[in-house]
Order: sequence, then structure tokens, then C-alpha cells
Amino acid sequence: MNFRTVIRWIERGHLEAYKLPGRGDNRIPVESFVAFLKGNNMPIPDDLALGGKVLLLFAENSNQSVEIASAARRAGWDVMVTADPVQFGFLIAQQQPGAIGVSADKDRASVEKVLKDLDGREIVCLCFDSGAHKEAEYQHHWLYYHWPDDQQALINYLTSDVAA
Repeated sequence: MNFRTVIRWIERGHLEAYKLPGRGDNRIPVESFVAFLKGNNMPIPDDLALGGKVLLLFAENSNQSVEIASAARRAGWDVMVTADPVQFGFLIAQQQPGAIGVSADKDRASVEKVLKDLDGREIVCLCFDSGAHKEAEYQHHWLYYHWPDDQQALINYLTSDVAA
């Protein structure tokens, strides 16, 4: 791809960019570049794919959440943790994670309301809970892990092709 071609795309408004003060070099936000590639049926490099290997964990800061985050990182995932429901919704929109995890101390029905706005995007929903819940009352399919007993099962799932 020629440098001038990219400049023309920016000048014509096909590709969102901003100029740096001083030299005037263009910078293209990653989200805009990925949207441009998708919109033009161009391949998206793995390094730029949003959310593919990002796990957003909605949990209180506890030993359990630290252990879960550590296990996910060992499985090759980037992990973000928040206990704030507003920040959780913001991070889903901003980061577009490939998976979310919810600890037993959080209300999954509230999480479902946030997930409803994903426009049909697939997301892996993990629940770290010891109790049995009926999945029928929820829109998304949830996978249950009892922590720490199911630690290896979680790692196996996160390293499988199904989760990636």
C-alpha cells in the first residue's frame, strides 16, 4: 500500500485521523483503522483485532479475582478487572472484550442488560460461582467455573480454539 493512498483516504474522509501539532504527521486511532479494514473487506492483523484475547472480569478486588486473572494471563489473555458497574459497561464498549467473567458477588441480570447492547456480537460469558443457575432466564450462554476447583478447566477452555 502506498503512503499517498493512505493520505488520500484520510483527506477524502474515508479514514479517520488527526494531525500531530508541529510536524503535522497523521495518526489513525486503532478502532477507526479496524473499522475501515472491516468496512472494505480487508484482512485485520491479529495484533489489531479488538477484544480477541481480552477478558474483562467484573469482580471485587479479592484473592479470587487475582487468581482468576493470573490463570487467564497464563492462558495468553489480557485481563482487565473492575468492580464498578458503570466502568464495566464502558470497558465493554471501549475494549470489546472476547470474554467477560463475573464473580458470584455480582448480579448477572444486571450484566445481561449491558450485554443486550452488543448488537449480536459473540462474547464468551464466564461465571465464577459455586451454585447452579438456570441458564434459560438469561439471553447469553454462560459457562460456570467453581473457583479454585475448576482452575485447570478454565485454562483448558481459554487456550482452546473455541475461546479464541
